[in-house]
Amino acid sequence: MTLRRRDFLLAAAAPAFAGPAPQRFVPVQPDLFAAAGAQPNCWGDFDNDGDLDLFVGFKAGLPNRLYRNDGGKFVEIGAESGVADLTDTRAAAWGDYNGDGNLELYVGFTRRSMTPNKLYRRDGAKFVDVAHELGVDAMGETRQVSWIDFDNDGRVDLFVAFRDAPNMLFHNEGNRFVNVAPDLGVDDPRKTVGAVWFDYNEDGRLDVFVANQDGTLNGLFRNDGNRFVDVAHELGMDAFGRPANSGSNGPSVADYNNDGRMDLFVGSYGPNFLFRNDGGGKFTNVAKEMGVESGEHATPSNWGDFDNDGRVDLYVSSYIEKPLNEHDHFYRNMGDRFVEMPRLEHGATHGIQWADFDGDGALDLAIANNNPSGTHYLYRNVMPREQAQRSIQVLVLDQKGHHSKAGAEVRIYQPGTRTVWGGRIIDSGSGYCSQSAMPVHFGLPRKGRVDVEVTSMSASGRKITRVANVDADKLKRRTLIVKA
Repeated sequence: MTLRRRDFLLAAAAPAFAGPAPQRFVPVQPDLFAAAGAQPNCWGDFDNDGDLDLFVGFKAGLPNRLYRNDGGKFVEIGAESGVADLTDTRAAAWGDYNGDGNLELYVGFTRRSMTPNKLYRRDGAKFVDVAHELGVDAMGETRQVSWIDFDNDGRVDLFVAFRDAPNMLFHNEGNRFVNVAPDLGVDDPRKTVGAVWFDYNEDGRLDVFVANQDGTLNGLFRNDGNRFVDVAHELGMDAFGRPANSGSNGPSVADYNNDGRMDLFVGSYGPNFLFRNDGGGKFTNVAKEMGVESGEHATPSNWGDFDNDGRVDLYVSSYIEKPLNEHDHFYRNMGDRFVEMPRLEHGATHGIQWADFDGDGALDLAIANNNPSGTHYLYRNVMPREQAQRSIQVLVLDQKGHHSKAGAEVRIYQPGTRTVWGGRIIDSGSGYCSQSAMPVHFGLPRKGRVDVEVTSMSASGRKITRVANVDADKLKRRTLIVKA
């Protein structure tokens, strides 16, 4: 079959690539997703119809867009829904801060725009900005935004990172938010451009890794309950000694080696890092030996098992002003190493989001490119049906059915055993200064049932919820809903 120029063929070059047939990624409604200047992108079912919708933020002068998913066909409704800001948009996150069952959208801008950040609450068919009345209308060079419950009180809090000011952590007081970052020691004054929350030491509290630029060191803030302590240096994770023209971006978390522990990838201006979680709160940088160290001004990164072989793969993009078509890196996980695959025609630069938007079992890819010749294409993963069905998704909600469990860990096991078949976290910061509210996806080493285990954070520590012998073929959109 002859492919159009815009089709993306992943050809498994013998003998290095073993496994399933090559994958093909085909642009979805390419005219709709063709505009340049895209920066953050994030998925969330804002209208509660069961389909994931996509928000994309743009450079100054270009309207932000909200793509409503109507059964696999997208309609752009940014203007009519009230979120089509023309301000330079650098961050976006979906979350349910008020527990009403509807997703809200926080949007972060640049300081030079002189526009405070906005919090859009859904009001009927439109979104209304309530940032000022709730106390979260911060202003600055906003980067990663995350909705997380850092103190396990059942209310979703808000973390906002800045490239030019101390980071903020807004505690949810019920009817208002209060910045507690200075009191808790997490107001990092360095140039933060990326962050991800996860319980790195498994003590039942979410910690935060911050990726900092312009030679400033990275931070890993351990959550001790009444205080955050930066332990990045003592764990060898701060990039100590790097030059002023180096820095880090786009961290992302997944269990890449299926050992049951969550690992951390950090894209960088300079060598990338892949911190293997050795347990006991210790990590080892294995980026070089695993083949993912090199990059060209790596900006966003994201994990996704694109071929459903049971090993999570890694997509990393770069930001370089010239040439305009950057060299992305698409790493296929071979188990003992990563091997680079052919890249997309259009570089991603600022946004990478894996999501199965059509519920067929195969992960699709949304990108965002802010260069003049870029696009924000959505690529559909065209996979043989039998291969696509070798997958399962897990959507983690709280007991009331709300999105409040960002940072929760999801693991799948061979049925009746403790053999790990994969590990993910509910998104707490990904892709580039974005946060989605969506299920986590697993490819399976073979078709059949799985055991599912969710570890969530609670007032009494790490809470484990198990569902045994799950048959994904009997689930709508192959998605198991777990209330943790």
